[in-house]
Amino acid sequence: MKLDKYGVGQSQQSIQELAEAFYKYKESYKDESGQIYWKESDSAVSSKMSLNNRRSSRMVSFVSNDYLGFSQHPLVQSDAIRAINQFGTGFCAAPSIGGYSSLQKRLEDGISALLKTEDTLVFNSGFSANVGLFSALAKPNDIVFLDKGVHRSVFEGVRHCTCKILPHNDPEALDSALQRYKVEGSNLYVVIDGVYSQDGDRGLVQEYLEISQKHGALLIVDDAHGIGVLGEHGAGLLEELNLLGQVPLVTGTMSKAFGSIGGYVSGRKDLINYIRYYAGSCCFSVSLPPPCLAAALKSLELIPKATSERKELLAKAQYAREKLQEAGFSTTDSTTPIVGILTPSYDEAILWAERLLQHDVYIVPIGYPAVSKRCPRLRLALSCLHSYRDIDFLISKLLLVSKKDYKYNMPRKRRSSAEIAQLIDKATEDIVREKGFGGLSIQEVCERAEIEPQVFYRRYPEGFAFYVEKFIRDHDFWLSHYEEFPIEQLSRTPEDLTRILLSLWRQIVGDGLLGSLLRLELQDSPLEAAIEIARAREKQTENLVDFFSKDTESSNTSRVQLAILTAGVQYLALHKDISTFCGIDFTSISDKEIEIALIKLLKEIL
Repeated sequence: MKLDKYGVGQSQQSIQELAEAFYKYKESYKDESGQIYWKESDSAVSSKMSLNNRRSSRMVSFVSNDYLGFSQHPLVQSDAIRAINQFGTGFCAAPSIGGYSSLQKRLEDGISALLKTEDTLVFNSGFSANVGLFSALAKPNDIVFLDKGVHRSVFEGVRHCTCKILPHNDPEALDSALQRYKVEGSNLYVVIDGVYSQDGDRGLVQEYLEISQKHGALLIVDDAHGIGVLGEHGAGLLEELNLLGQVPLVTGTMSKAFGSIGGYVSGRKDLINYIRYYAGSCCFSVSLPPPCLAAALKSLELIPKATSERKELLAKAQYAREKLQEAGFSTTDSTTPIVGILTPSYDEAILWAERLLQHDVYIVPIGYPAVSKRCPRLRLALSCLHSYRDIDFLISKLLLVSKKDYKYNMPRKRRSSAEIAQLIDKATEDIVREKGFGGLSIQEVCERAEIEPQVFYRRYPEGFAFYVEKFIRDHDFWLSHYEEFPIEQLSRTPEDLTRILLSLWRQIVGDGLLGSLLRLELQDSPLEAAIEIARAREKQTENLVDFFSKDTESSNTSRVQLAILTAGVQYLALHKDISTFCGIDFTSISDKEIEIALIKLLKEIL
């Protein structure tokens, strides 16, 4: 999409006219080229993803900056959940007026320790960190010298002061500009990236630091894409260059290698203290939620230990660059997991991306103003979770979709509503047997049934919770179990009742679906369908209970005894894999031993 034509700064139209014109343009563009941005996902944003309204339930994705895969790390997720249990879902106050938690303080101290800086201030995002930093430090008459490749957040932050945009990675241009524009009474700031977010190349920090110091300018390095990925301990490009603690201010984010959200400014204590009180995007904005802070803290603990993950990630990035170039594609001068795959035009970048989606590859096109109009591209973002096979798959499909004579006929596999329902039920049954009802999710059910989520919702428009209740109601579970013991074929003996109870034991032990239902009934707030099944089971067994309890000295006492015994058999069958019970390991007890014990008990009851 060509956004520059409709920007407020480039138009004399009223905002109402401009918004209406842009809306018409966007809709016509979507009809012609498809909706490549703002895709709705039905899964984690990771190396494998599900997109709403897509044919395939899973595709290989190269859009996430979760370089170390920590957003999916069980320890990171566990700490986030623990933080919710301890602190709640949000702090609901700005850090300056009550929302400054021990989690945030520990995170700030930890980042300072990793980067070897004097102090750190955490923001809600990397974007707000850059905006807040310049709103606090830079006056209207100050001059900010920007490498043209820095992030959009920096441009937003320096709108109020004089800004000089310099050629990319050009120390001589910086030296000349600082000499030319030095003005008495103005502060000079130089801003570069550690790793550039679109080209994937590294900033010339050493050279820029020396030139900045020479002219009395303050160097600020945004290393959002370097931290976690570069350096022996993951402290970023500055660690790799042996410059930790030497750059006055370093900014970054927790939304990439940290696998969470949030941003930070780290550096000299006097500057951080000043920013703490004068950056509105920090002191007037609510604190980060507890799970996000806790996740970032755990990632901060894991980053220094992730040496092998960093090596593997950089090796995969090098492999991708080499294979792309061998296949005839031009790439940016990347030395990191961000690789720009250059395209003949922005329109073709969009076209290739749309075609790749048809082949289950998700990658985004990048054009102006994110990059120069001369260098449109597909932006490849790699993570530890990608395999070499994923990279090969991308390149093979890229070779296909970039052909001038490309044609794609999407295969359509039509299924009846009954077939879809059968696939969904089978997938649900398999998941419940493996993980219990707690392991059910719409994503996994659809993935195993090999259908799109929208197909599921067309079949069950009432939603997933409704379907789970229906699944429980429609399943036999063990109701037919009692039909195997018709009363006319039974005698009122301990042996017959033992046979029924032993069969019950075997069914629960052997049928994960049945065990899952019983556990569902024991929850604090069981589903209504589970309650109905329990009541149906009670009705189904009425005749059996009457048969074995009548003609005893006390029918009511016999019923209580039968209830305790039946419940005990059920509980032991569910409990046996968890621990011993009364000192007995029931996983090693044979059915014969259980049978003998039951007969002895029932002789007392009957």
